[in-house]
Amino acid sequence: MELRPIRNEGEYEQMLEWVDAQFDQKPRLDSPEGVALQVALSYIKLYEDIHYPVLS
Repeated sequence: MELRPIRNEGEYEQMLEWVDAQFDQKPRLDSPEGVALQVALSYIKLYEDIHYPVLS
């Protein structure tokens, strides 16, 4: 998967599926796969903060 900021709901869903598959592989955080997972999670959080805000 090409890691880039999420631009729409379809890309968001694809990123969620990719992250789910990566969790199953349990990569080390300091491995290239672990770093990619951390980047993907950052993109997901940013997208969710914008499109699914939690009101306090």
